[in-house]
Amino acid sequence: MAEQSPKSRLRLLARRLYRRGWMEGTAGNLSLRLGPDLLITASGCHKGVLTEEDILRIPLDGELPLPSPDAKRRPSAETSIHRTIYRLFPKTGAVLHVHTIEASLASECGGSEILLPPLEVLKGLGVADPETRPALPVFENDNRVPEIARAIGERLPDPRYPLPGLLIRHHGTTVWGETLDEALRHLELLEFSMRFLISKCSLESSKEKRYPERI
Repeated sequence: MAEQSPKSRLRLLARRLYRRGWMEGTAGNLSLRLGPDLLITASGCHKGVLTEEDILRIPLDGELPLPSPDAKRRPSAETSIHRTIYRLFPKTGAVLHVHTIEASLASECGGSEILLPPLEVLKGLGVADPETRPALPVFENDNRVPEIARAIGERLPDPRYPLPGLLIRHHGTTVWGETLDEALRHLELLEFSMRFLISKCSLESSKEKRYPERI
């Protein structure tokens, strides 16, 4: 992807994630930092057929410019979450948000955080010792997206949450990285962890039904 223009990189990544079933229809949003600005996918656009016109350039800080009355595209409804993450973690170069069944189910497995299983893949997320079972923060969903961004700003960064990612309950996974490729790696590894967690819970539930404890 390094030889593509920034907009092309986002467009092609969106198509790739759509084909994996992680950004079906208009779900999810991607952004890439360009100096004092961001490139971010437009709201309501099908991620499998994005054009470069569907990727908008907006300022990282300050008020967003008001769209003209006849504007066909507006920045993602979750722009405030992206901007908050870039502000909290200044080295961040890309933020990715996808909707997967596993992440939505996993968000039901705990309260405000989930302890991840001690998987080797966590090393790729910056966890030197997976046996420590790092916590992944879970935020409540809210139709008022700036309220989610505000909650993220209040809880992160926090030493209890070493992972470059978070969940929004019944909504999906958000990750970040210094580059687009690093953010993608974080997304794949975190989603692997979600699949493992849900499979493990399903297996344990099945065993309990087959072999109930004797009284």
